Amino acid sequence: METGPNAEIELLERVLLRLGNADGDEKLEATVGKFLTPVILKMNSPHNAVRTKVVEVLTHIKRRLSSRGQVQIPVEALLDQYAAEDSSTFLKNFAIIFIAMGYPRLPLEQQAGLASKVVGSEDKLESYQDKLFALLLPILSEIKIPDDPAQRSKLLNLQDKPGISTNFLSLLQDVLLLPYGITQDQEVPPGLSPYSFKRIIANNWRAEELEKVKKGIVRFLCASVFSDVQIFVPLVVASADTRFSVATPAIAELSKLCTMLDFSSPAVTAPLYTLFAGNQSKLTDRQTRPCCARVRQKLLQYLIKCRGKSINVTKGLQVIFDGLFGTNTNQKCKVLALNFAELVLRDGPQELVSKVSRVILTGITKVIGRDSTEPNDVQNAAYSALAQHARSFPQDVSQDLKLVLGYFNNLASCAPELHSSIREALVSMAPAFAWKTKEKSDAMEVEESTDPSAVKLDGQQHLLLAMLLDNAESKIQIVQNVTSVFLTSCYPEYYAPARYLLLLIAGERNSLRENVTTYLYGTSKKDHVNYNLLSSIEQVENRTNSESISDFNHLSLEQRRVVLPSFPVMMAHVHEMANKRLKKSNTCVVVGRTKLPYSLEVYEELLDYLRLCLWYSAGVVSAPGDEKYTQDLRKYITLHYEEEENNALHQYVQFVQRSVEAKRSESNLICLYDLLNAAPELFAAKQLHLLEPLGNTLKDVSETMRIHVAQVYGILWAFGLSDDKFDEEVGECLNNLTQKTLEHKHGWLLVLGHTFNRKIAMLKQEKKAKDFATWQQFVNAVKIISKTLCESQWLLVSAAVKCISMIGKAVQIPNVKVEIQVPTNDADDDEEMTEYTSIDSSTKLVVFGVVFQLLRSSSARQKIREESARCLGYLAIGDGEHFTKRNLEKFLTLAKVQKDAALNIAISEAIVNTLCGYDVNKGQPDERFVNVHCSDVDFEQFLNSLIRLVTEPNPNSRQAISVWLLAVVKHCSKRPAVLAKKELLQFAFTELLSDDSEFVQDVASRGLGLVYTLSDSNSQSDLANSLLDQLIGGKRKVNQVTADTEIFAEGMLGKTPTGGNITTYKELCSLASDLNQPDMIYQFMQLANHNATWTSKLGAAFGLKTLSAESRQKMQPYLGRIIPRLYRYKYDPTPKIQNSMISIWDTIVSDSKEVTERYYWEILRELLDNLTCKEWRVRIACCLAVRDLLKRSNGLKLRSEELVRRTPASDAMEVDEVPEPELKELWFQLFRVMDDIHEGTRVAAHGTASFLGKLCVIASSSDHGKSGTAVATSVLPYLLETGVGHKVAEIRTVSIKTISDMIDSSGALIAPHLVTLIPCLLRATGELENSKLSYVSTRLGADNEAQEAVDTLRAEAAKSHHTMETIGKCVRYIDYPVLEKMTPEILELMRSSVNLGTKIGCAHFVCLISIRLGKEMTPVVGKYIRACFVGIKDRNATVRKYNASAIGHLLGLAKEQSIKSLFAKLDELYVEQPGNRSIALTIQSMNKRHHELLKDYMDSMLPLIFFAMHEEASEETKANVELWKDLWNDVSPGDAGIRLNLNVIIPKLETSLTDASWSRKAQAANAIQTIATRLSSSLEEPDRVRLIRLLLTGLQGRTFEGKERLLQALAGLCKGLNRTHEICPTIIDAAMREARKREPIYRTNALASLGNILDQLEADRFEEVYNMSWNLLEKKELRKESDDEDEPSTSQDLTADERNKRAQTLNRLKEVVWETLGKSWPRHSIETQHRYQLFFAENCTSILAESTRPVQVSLLAALTKYIERLHVFDESAQLPDLSQINQEKKIKTEIKATPQTREAIVEKICTDVLAAVALAAGVPHTGLKKEALNIVLMLIKRQSGAKNQQPLNLIRQSFELNLEKFQRDSAPEIRCRIKDIEEKLGKLTTGN
Repeated sequence: METGPNAEIELLERVLLRLGNADGDEKLEATVGKFLTPVILKMNSPHNAVRTKVVEVLTHIKRRLSSRGQVQIPVEALLDQYAAEDSSTFLKNFAIIFIAMGYPRLPLEQQAGLASKVVGSEDKLESYQDKLFALLLPILSEIKIPDDPAQRSKLLNLQDKPGISTNFLSLLQDVLLLPYGITQDQEVPPGLSPYSFKRIIANNWRAEELEKVKKGIVRFLCASVFSDVQIFVPLVVASADTRFSVATPAIAELSKLCTMLDFSSPAVTAPLYTLFAGNQSKLTDRQTRPCCARVRQKLLQYLIKCRGKSINVTKGLQVIFDGLFGTNTNQKCKVLALNFAELVLRDGPQELVSKVSRVILTGITKVIGRDSTEPNDVQNAAYSALAQHARSFPQDVSQDLKLVLGYFNNLASCAPELHSSIREALVSMAPAFAWKTKEKSDAMEVEESTDPSAVKLDGQQHLLLAMLLDNAESKIQIVQNVTSVFLTSCYPEYYAPARYLLLLIAGERNSLRENVTTYLYGTSKKDHVNYNLLSSIEQVENRTNSESISDFNHLSLEQRRVVLPSFPVMMAHVHEMANKRLKKSNTCVVVGRTKLPYSLEVYEELLDYLRLCLWYSAGVVSAPGDEKYTQDLRKYITLHYEEEENNALHQYVQFVQRSVEAKRSESNLICLYDLLNAAPELFAAKQLHLLEPLGNTLKDVSETMRIHVAQVYGILWAFGLSDDKFDEEVGECLNNLTQKTLEHKHGWLLVLGHTFNRKIAMLKQEKKAKDFATWQQFVNAVKIISKTLCESQWLLVSAAVKCISMIGKAVQIPNVKVEIQVPTNDADDDEEMTEYTSIDSSTKLVVFGVVFQLLRSSSARQKIREESARCLGYLAIGDGEHFTKRNLEKFLTLAKVQKDAALNIAISEAIVNTLCGYDVNKGQPDERFVNVHCSDVDFEQFLNSLIRLVTEPNPNSRQAISVWLLAVVKHCSKRPAVLAKKELLQFAFTELLSDDSEFVQDVASRGLGLVYTLSDSNSQSDLANSLLDQLIGGKRKVNQVTADTEIFAEGMLGKTPTGGNITTYKELCSLASDLNQPDMIYQFMQLANHNATWTSKLGAAFGLKTLSAESRQKMQPYLGRIIPRLYRYKYDPTPKIQNSMISIWDTIVSDSKEVTERYYWEILRELLDNLTCKEWRVRIACCLAVRDLLKRSNGLKLRSEELVRRTPASDAMEVDEVPEPELKELWFQLFRVMDDIHEGTRVAAHGTASFLGKLCVIASSSDHGKSGTAVATSVLPYLLETGVGHKVAEIRTVSIKTISDMIDSSGALIAPHLVTLIPCLLRATGELENSKLSYVSTRLGADNEAQEAVDTLRAEAAKSHHTMETIGKCVRYIDYPVLEKMTPEILELMRSSVNLGTKIGCAHFVCLISIRLGKEMTPVVGKYIRACFVGIKDRNATVRKYNASAIGHLLGLAKEQSIKSLFAKLDELYVEQPGNRSIALTIQSMNKRHHELLKDYMDSMLPLIFFAMHEEASEETKANVELWKDLWNDVSPGDAGIRLNLNVIIPKLETSLTDASWSRKAQAANAIQTIATRLSSSLEEPDRVRLIRLLLTGLQGRTFEGKERLLQALAGLCKGLNRTHEICPTIIDAAMREARKREPIYRTNALASLGNILDQLEADRFEEVYNMSWNLLEKKELRKESDDEDEPSTSQDLTADERNKRAQTLNRLKEVVWETLGKSWPRHSIETQHRYQLFFAENCTSILAESTRPVQVSLLAALTKYIERLHVFDESAQLPDLSQINQEKKIKTEIKATPQTREAIVEKICTDVLAAVALAAGVPHTGLKKEALNIVLMLIKRQSGAKNQQPLNLIRQSFELNLEKFQRDSAPEIRCRIKDIEEKLGKLTTGN
């Protein structure tokens, strides 16, 4: 065979010839399919001539194919040829031309099958690659995605071709970026490069086409063909699309995707940066533009999620500035850009961010400010970013004070919406200017060589302070608030100017006072200040570290250590600022005649703070005013006071003096009293000018004010006046006292007491000899005070008692005679009627008797009783000889008087004052002082008396003795009797420890502590062991200490106390025993005191130092064991124990947070071990403690995190089965406690478990990396195995909620447990339903619509419940084996559950799983369909609806047999429950989801739908019928559907017509009528006759409701029936039979159907019809069927409604009779016509006038039919032979002469008819006139022949005569008919 170029050319010529001979598409397709690829292969020929010929042939082929769109091309072969390794560029060039031409011509399935080859054919040439990629874009929406995830990833076979995969995704992204409606002539859109724009714009898509392509791309991206990281950015772009159809599915997929992406990976986030700002390519053609604002907005939403290494600072900077100031931006973008800036500043790499932080700061500051035009939300975001900047890089802010100044100005002038964000920014900036940050720099330092309180500021700090000074008195609260933050953050707390400004703010702004007070004093309320936590800057270095720890009874955890400024510095600054303000009139306040630099509130704040600074600068560490430290203040004043302008104390005196002169207040009076009390000789004489204003204040209504004034007044008199002047003033006061008002008298009495107290003390101090008994003024004063004691005014009595106290403490009261008033009767009921008599007595007798009586009297006021008690003690100090023994004897009698703690404390003070002989509150006057009036023997005797009273059962006595005994032991601890009776005292206090009163217990515990501290080390050990044994329950024999131990009853000593509230101390004993440190019980017991009495001033006497530094040091080694136990005890549900343990905790633990963190695992172990303790209160305590322990700011503390930090040993984790064993154990224990028998325990455990669940969800998130996995691994299996299936509902609920929230981050761990989890979730959906909704649904049971609406809400709530959301998340992990295992339990739930939520959930789950698994679940679909079928029979409509939807989902997956069985069951169900809407919903759901599949089962489905849509419509069934009709129109619309499926419809109707149900018969008849109406003449005769026979069979038998439908259907079928058919007489006979039935309504319908049948069949049955209906026309009223015809009517017995109803029925019957008569008038029976024609016309006319309007209308319509069919009106008509006519049936009318000729008959008929027309013309009824004119028209039509001139004249005359009557009706139909008649008459006249 010849080879070479010529042979090849010859072959090509043959091909060309074959192509030319292909004259049809089929031949061309075959030729091309055979030769195209070989011809293209010839392009590899080395000969030019051959290649040229190839080009010629290919050009011919291309030309031919271009005009033949249906010719297929061998695309697959071309693709293989193209992809071959030896293919040349020329070959590829031609191959791709034909591939591009042929690929779109292929069927969709083939295109999808070749998709992988199209994509993977080219991996080098981009231009060819783009062409191939473009072929796939239109079909992406149609490609079938495999159900198997493994197959999805292999759909395009790109696993090993990353380059092609990247390019393809790049193209998809470019298409998604392409705007709608753009053309080639426009600029390159944002986000695209010129190259990418050029390659996609060539497709020339219209907007709708582009939308379809984008939808296909999104669908394809969501199909798991590519990895999550690959599709992330394209989906972000798609989510920003302007068309919802594109954006919505992308957003939905992103919401799932984001839970699985690692946003800390640069691979995920790098494309976001590139797309946002462009790729900055060096090739201009490949350089992408920044994307549009809409896309940027979406990109920023995901850039904000960046963490760790994915935060690219360089690109992030560009993102921030482009977002803020770029051209493609908007308001939302700016907000998000600022949020991103905040993220970069917070989480970005600090080294890199620090280099650009100032640049970012510049960008942020441009957005905000007074001149900013940005919206508020942008500025809010900017301020938030600024706040983060200040927190992360304070050095940037601290270098630019203008920022702070500017933002303060902004805050003062901006809109309120910006206040909070500006405040946040400023507050964040404050630490940048903090003094501590510059403490070591040269700018600001403490000069240690000079005054430690001196602070050196640089220029910037001064500027800031000046700015704060301006803003401190701002009128805007938030400005003052921020100012206070700066003042507390930027300056040391002892810096006076800053404290001064804070005081200004506190005084001016009530709302900020509490916060500022916290900064200044360490607590929010001044009366709660813990003075032990305060210190002056002057004394800081002098305080030793060994000082005792503060009292545990502090009231607020907010208390902290506060360093006060130096008093001289503070006072100097206040003085300076006050002077400046006094010089400005606008800053001054004038009160009375005094000009003040501040308002009274600010002045008060300044005075309080200055007073505190003064006392602490004096070295006092106590509350100002404490008498014990007055000497320290005196020393300080004496040392530092000089009467110079620059002297701080002098300035302070002037400052206080100015305030007192303006207005007396508690603050300034106390300050003045401090000065006068400490150094009266320095200040009293200089302040005498204040006596006048102070004297006026003695009238003040406030008792407190009078008391304060009296103190000051007394000192001024005593130290400021000379002796003579003093005596003069006192004498004048005494003389005028009786004339003063009550309040004034009270004030002056107090003045007398204070002034004599001070004067006597001064005289003793100066050692001036003075005989007080002969001092007349003094004696007179004592007499007056003694008399006042007997007054009836309690106010005066109180003042007198205080005066006696002050005088009696200083000196012996002169025992002189005094006349007093005493009541003569014993009646105390009416004080006004009481008579008094005068008696003489001595002052001492009066004083002691009256004061003791006041103390004992229960009717006296509490305050006076307490004062009386103290008064007795003070009397024993001044006059021990007279009062000591009397006091001790009387006090013992008061033990049972009253149970009042405050009173007993006051008595205890009096007792110890009496025993000691000095005021114990002021301390011992001299170390060698001995009370000669109370010897050791007397003391021991009194102590024995107290101990003996301990065993008294009286509760009043026990409380009194406990307090007194404690006071005696505390203040008389050096007495030999106390030291000798330590063990006896311990047993006494132990006995009191078991008292029911918590107060007595507290006192006893303090007493035990005191006794312990008084002992040496050996004795302490014995005491401790003895106490532990006694408290815990052991008995120990006690040796007799002394002979006095018989004071305890026999057997009492050493016995365990049995008080009901001893539990606290047993716990403490247990703690001490476990530590093997019995002596610590004393420390714990003292710390456990928490009673409020100890915090009051009354309890100050017992303010013991609770824990020394030595004891605390001793406790340190045991903290690891103490802390866990204490932590648990803190949460004990018993308030007593809880408060006690909190007190111990607060004292032992200085930093609760730090200690808890340090001992975290020890505490957790303690709690875990006791969670299931046998005592319920311990279990509750552990639950509460666990909850609080887990509340950490940084989430759960994990073992795995610690192991990572500590670099553990290699086998460290192999010991435990899970990474977090404690976490798993905690769940285990909590579940046990949640099943507790005790309700309170269960509630506490439930709360803790819920909280733990939330923490586990947070800890297990993907953000936490490996630690998150460790938590999930530890917790999930246990929750799934134990929790979700637990018998306790609460445990199931908590488990399900936790698992639900954890699935997003730990879903893969769920898979093995889904078999258990899913049924539990479904069950829980019902159990957790809102009970109120369920109740409402039940109550609405009578109202179906309302109940269904509520149930729909319940169903939606169930679907959106977290359990169903969890199921939705779990579905993606379910495969067929898992479903198969869980199917039995789910089916059981579907069948047996009673909860609506569970039923709805099951149906919804079936829908979800059918979508997820598809054909995989076919083996079990039948079971689910059967279960759902049970659901559609449910009583609840909503359940039925959801199960119907589920069946619709399942149908496409079911086997053929299951589908047929389902339709059969649906048919049966419809027979049982015709009103069940769910049957239609089920079929509708099937049709909606599997329309194509249903076409194969039309025979099973259509008959049911057709039959069901013909149900009788009523209010109840209307909606169902409409649904069935819609369904029919969807499935088989039009008449063709009926005709094509008649063979299956008729059997269904046949079955129904033979059914016993009447309603089904009627329904079948309706269906037959529809068939007859819709098919009409196209209905085949056999089918028609078959249906007729069915109806005839159904008509047999009695009348039933709906039977008329059968007659109507029969009439409908007669319409197209052959009139000669043999069945016609049978039809007529059946209809005649039914028309004779007596029931009026049915007879009406039967007659109407009879008329239609006779009309259609044209049968002559007129005579029969008339004979059976003529009597109906004569009826005047209807009778009941039971009425006898012969009996008179009983209509008068009927109601009006019943009579009306009967009348309407009769009228309707008459109407139908006339209609039937008209329709039954024979067309072809001349004999019948001749017999009845005259009678019919005459009778109609005669009856017309008597009939109702509707009957008249029907009558005239019948006449029209009569005239239309009347044979005699034909010109050719011949009269029949009358002799042959059967005359048997005579008409019951009067015999008249009958016309014998046609003309006469016609004339007679016309005359009668026209008479009827004339009658109708006169009736004002449009319908009637219309029918009358119809008769005229018909007469004209029938009489238009030449032989009928006479009748025409009659017609014309009658018409003209009645024309006016007709014209009265202006109705259009009347006017038209008149016009027609006139035209016809005119034409007939013209023709003639």
